[in-house]
Amino acid sequence: MVQATGGNVHNKANTSLTGSRLDRILKKGVIRVGTTGDYRPFTYFNPKTKVYEGYDIEAAKLMAADLGVKITFVRTSWPTLMEDLHKNKFDIAVGGISRNTDRQKTAHLTHPYINDGKAPLIRQEDKEKYTSLEEIDQPDVTIGVNPGGTNQKFVNSNIKQAKVVVIENNLDIPNMVAEKKVDVMITDSIEAIYYASQDSRLYAALTDNTFTKSQKGYLMHRGDAVFQNWVNLWMEEMELNGEFDRLKDKWIYNKGE
Repeated sequence: MVQATGGNVHNKANTSLTGSRLDRILKKGVIRVGTTGDYRPFTYFNPKTKVYEGYDIEAAKLMAADLGVKITFVRTSWPTLMEDLHKNKFDIAVGGISRNTDRQKTAHLTHPYINDGKAPLIRQEDKEKYTSLEEIDQPDVTIGVNPGGTNQKFVNSNIKQAKVVVIENNLDIPNMVAEKKVDVMITDSIEAIYYASQDSRLYAALTDNTFTKSQKGYLMHRGDAVFQNWVNLWMEEMELNGEFDRLKDKWIYNKGE
């Protein structure tokens, strides 16, 4: 594995090797895919089976199959996602990654494949209590948020009065809401919808009128138009063939195959 050091690691990681990353992937016969494993329904590391599963995990496997190569998943985290990319720990990262200009400064984000936005996951019994951000941002409300990603960034920028608890494992927060250890989880609407469908105690609020508007994409290295163009074309074919819709039905709306 090639790792770069110094202030411009994101540039050195790309320029230290000649040719396109696509060519190197095809030559080695394997693509390294970074993922956090903690963001259902997009990416989840199942502790029982010891394998990754989810919408983007299945999509990544389809990408590898279309490339004709094997796939290796590389664990990353939201706080270290960009650093791990710049250190060349993986070729591409997947798993509910929000497209934004901050990430685009030092990386490349693909075409979007799904629209999303920040929304609150709350208890079913509180659905009439929390109908706006103003009603959530009150001193007697406790908000749970995972560190290092766009959820925490939104909370830090918009929550002024409510108590904020940073919870390391994103997977723990929905159950903490259900068990009244925290009152609200601020997350992407798709994740809120997923957890509400899994637990009758929970409710995905304001999903039709999210606090923000965003899109999901895949995270790639800068400066490699050949590989970027291949991935974007592959995504367009996935859309045309209905594969993204199939994955959405399977993993987000639990309609099965």
